[in-house]
Amino acid sequence: MSSISAQGVVERASAELSKRINGLGLRSKHHHSSTSGGAGGAGDAASPAGATPTPAAPSGKTSVMERVTNALCGGGNSNSNSGSNSSNSNTSSAAATAATSPASNANPPQTPDKPSRGSSPSPGGITMPGGQSQVQNSTHHLLQQQQQQQQHMQLQQSQQQHLQLQASTLINSNHHVMVGPVPPTGMPLGAPPTPTVKSIAKQMNITIPGGGVNPGSPTFSTMGMVAAQKAAASAGGTPLQLRKQLPNPHLHHPYGSMGISTASPLIMQHQLHPPPIHSIEQLMLDVRFLSRFFQYFSPYERRILAQVCIKWRDTLYRSPRYWSGLLPTLQCRELRQMPGCDRGKLYNSLIRRGFHALGLVGASDEDALDVVHSFPLAAKHVHSLSLRCSSISDRGLETLLDHLQSLFELELAGCNEVTEAGLWACLTPRIVSLSLADCINIADEAVGAVAQLLPSLYEFSLQAYHVTDAALGYFSPKQSHSLSILRLQSCWELTNHGIVNIVHSLPHLTVLSLSGCSKLTDDGVELIAENLQKLRALDLSWCPRITDASLEYIACDLNQLEELTLDRCVHITDIGVGYISTMLSLTALFLRWCSQVRDFGLQHLCSMRNLQVLSLAGCPLLTSSGLSSLIQLRHLQELELTNCPGASHELFDYLKEHLPRCLIIE
Repeated sequence: MSSISAQGVVERASAELSKRINGLGLRSKHHHSSTSGGAGGAGDAASPAGATPTPAAPSGKTSVMERVTNALCGGGNSNSNSGSNSSNSNTSSAAATAATSPASNANPPQTPDKPSRGSSPSPGGITMPGGQSQVQNSTHHLLQQQQQQQQHMQLQQSQQQHLQLQASTLINSNHHVMVGPVPPTGMPLGAPPTPTVKSIAKQMNITIPGGGVNPGSPTFSTMGMVAAQKAAASAGGTPLQLRKQLPNPHLHHPYGSMGISTASPLIMQHQLHPPPIHSIEQLMLDVRFLSRFFQYFSPYERRILAQVCIKWRDTLYRSPRYWSGLLPTLQCRELRQMPGCDRGKLYNSLIRRGFHALGLVGASDEDALDVVHSFPLAAKHVHSLSLRCSSISDRGLETLLDHLQSLFELELAGCNEVTEAGLWACLTPRIVSLSLADCINIADEAVGAVAQLLPSLYEFSLQAYHVTDAALGYFSPKQSHSLSILRLQSCWELTNHGIVNIVHSLPHLTVLSLSGCSKLTDDGVELIAENLQKLRALDLSWCPRITDASLEYIACDLNQLEELTLDRCVHITDIGVGYISTMLSLTALFLRWCSQVRDFGLQHLCSMRNLQVLSLAGCPLLTSSGLSSLIQLRHLQELELTNCPGASHELFDYLKEHLPRCLIIE
């Protein structure tokens, strides 16, 4: 009897359990169809902040174990709303205290930074490991448990982010903190932010809250390391995708190179939190922000920024990298009106900014003496000197060069008071680069002084209308191995006989410019091609006597030539362009104002697969049809088509579409 009674109880219990499980499945299905997103939002909220969220099932079904647990806990006797509560009872304590209103469910799920303490706990209670549900009646005990779980989650998050930072030191800005939605359209993954004050502040993990102390005025507060890591974790993307954001130095986190400690959060907050920023004025005076902010400007624009205030000036003067590529040029007429102490401060600021070059415009002998007395640091720090449009004499130039003991580069342009005797007196063997332009007293003897006094000369540029072939005879085997760059521009008296002296005395030239040497002919170019086969750059612009024969010599013998300039060579035709097209080493070609080049010549150029820079400015016979064939030059980086009658807006659009990496100069 007892066995029959026990068997009956088991059967009735099994039937009742199956009935409740099936009924729970039906109610759960109807509940998910009517309130889509409720259980999914709770599931997302239950996942830790640093973990990857598990997507909810599309059909809204729950697992068998969840149904059995709910049935054993009496969930089957509740109404339809209890199905939602029972599903929510599987969440953690952090999700139990989060507000789950229908309006919030409509938004994409977020990974909460911190559980909200203002919302009421879920009526379903908290699911314990043993599978039993206990309702927390004490609010104090509930908040204490939430705090413990939060600290545990932060510790796990710090460990995970430490591994991520080892793979990539780039910390993305706190733009897409939400897990679910994709980035906005028009912003591809890895695209740099818009260079605004707000975006730069975000790149430095400085957030701008919506409200402030005064209504309508923004306030600023700095993010901690944990918030920066959370933003990086939720932004998505692999370390390789994050590295694609380079070169953008402002994307590097200011503390990215520091190790992440798993010690007390208070210690981390004290060590890693920057001082708070509460106003836009404080932000614009923050050194960390300014160091990123100034990188969005060119060195030329930073000159103006240095005049805004003392803080900006000191920040810009602190790093020489802000001024790379600039030549500080001083107007001596303005320097004379400044007090002596101010001139000394100006000279010292050049050293602070890391300048090793100095340019003086309109200098006289008195200005040269002032530089000697007011700028004593120039003796060791100035390596390059440029004097332009100056009335300095031989005596002043000698005094100045004696003071600059570290000088190895000198430029004299428009210094009409300097004579050949002055060059003989002041040139020192340590000079390796010399440029003489528009100095009316410079003639053949000056070239003799250069050849005799500068045995280590590497680069020599000369623009003098009175220099003859005899001047080039002063070059001797002393410069045969040192002199590599020679520029003879607008030397109108230079002929093929001077070319003979060049090729015999300087056989190791790599750069040669004969621009404006109007008496040069094809025979002189033949001498160059046969004897200077190490040339990598050749400039024959404004040489009107050169024909297609010269281009044949160049194409046959100069196999290492990379850059060729033929501007204003009016006798060059498509035949000469055909010769040039056989030069596989050529990467830059300039054919400005070559009036006889036609579309047929462009067809030859299309076979030059290594060509990167091409200039066809001012070629009047080129048509739109011929220019459109240039899209075959896939490696082209710069194309100049200014003053071309055959170029139209439609052509430019066509070229930009098919050559997206090429700069089209219209």
